[in-house]
Amino acid sequence: MTDDLKSVYHLFSPDKALFDEELKKYYVAIGENETRISKLKTRLELGLETGEPIKILFTGHRGSGKSTALNRLVSHLSDNFFVVNYNVLDLLDPNDINYTDVLLSILAQLIENAKVNKIFLRSDLVERANKWGQTITENLISSTKEGLGFGVGLPALINIFTWMKNETETRKEIRKEIGPRVSELISIINDTVIEIEDTGKQVLVIIDNLEKSDPEKALDLFGNHGTQLSQPKCKIIYTFPISLKSSDRFTQIRMNFSDDIMYPNIKVHEPDGSVNRESKERALMKEIVARRVSSDLFEPEALEYIIDMSGGVLRDYIRIIRDSAVTALTRGKRTIDRAVAEEVVTDLKNTYQAQLSDDDYEILREVSRSKNIKRDRDLVGLLHNLSVLEYTNGRSWCDLHPIVRTILEEKHLLQ
Repeated sequence: MTDDLKSVYHLFSPDKALFDEELKKYYVAIGENETRISKLKTRLELGLETGEPIKILFTGHRGSGKSTALNRLVSHLSDNFFVVNYNVLDLLDPNDINYTDVLLSILAQLIENAKVNKIFLRSDLVERANKWGQTITENLISSTKEGLGFGVGLPALINIFTWMKNETETRKEIRKEIGPRVSELISIINDTVIEIEDTGKQVLVIIDNLEKSDPEKALDLFGNHGTQLSQPKCKIIYTFPISLKSSDRFTQIRMNFSDDIMYPNIKVHEPDGSVNRESKERALMKEIVARRVSSDLFEPEALEYIIDMSGGVLRDYIRIIRDSAVTALTRGKRTIDRAVAEEVVTDLKNTYQAQLSDDDYEILREVSRSKNIKRDRDLVGLLHNLSVLEYTNGRSWCDLHPIVRTILEEKHLLQ
């Protein structure tokens, strides 16, 4: 246990998921969230018995703690599955991801993980992958990338992501080459899966941070190419943008997948706006702090305020805490008080307000009044940027992010 504000800064990182030892030390099990993860775990374990290539859409707001939850799930499944868990943003540009990129990343990660685990693929399979990758890269070398260091075969298959992530024109050329050959790509993926599973474990691929892709690109990815994403013959968890659940195409999207599971925000207030300071959810949020540092570093009123203004979004909660530590240190204070927390929230308010258009305010007023999740194209963007948050307690409902609510209140747009 640490007891100074510098430690608050170091131990509360909003963009870092818990992993390995940190999971054991700092993870706090939150009721509704644990129920959803247990459902996901059960679904996958039942799939072990049937051998079916289950495809799961795992969704929730950005910053809700999905990556940490998936890391913890992997720790419970690794004995029974050959798990390939990767951050798609390490390989691809989040603003421009399409289905061929995702399929290529699956194959590259299967090959890489097989190598790490000393699984030697059959020579004829390696030759097929070599030939497929060589065809793609040779065409690119001759037309667009001569002299820039493309390899051939499997190295090219893996190293190609450097250009796909950083160079828009090259990305387009790669897709042109892969498009007519995508059936063969899926076939190579499936044969690689069979080869790995012959060692005794079924393959589970987890593609994390895919929900951070641009909403329009994500709609094309899951709406127009869900069939291709469901064709690999292994179990796959696709992280999925919660905003697309409000798309009028979600029913169509859902048909290509086995299940969709939501990882909810933590409920810090009721749909009518009332707050129970003694609720178990708020107690668990306080435990997130107590696992890392002494609660004496926070004045009680300040911590309650931070919980309120986070809206139950873990990343915002951790960000406000960390930024409050910086502000308190700058002010020469030894604890985080209400004034410090309010200063941090004011800065965040400016960030949220900058992403709102005049048209958004009327939609936000309606959300505040009805608390209903609607299939509404205009709501998609507001869910994506966290202006509107979804919760569950029996049924799903939504509300304004508390920081966004204060913006509307200051504009006298809410009763």
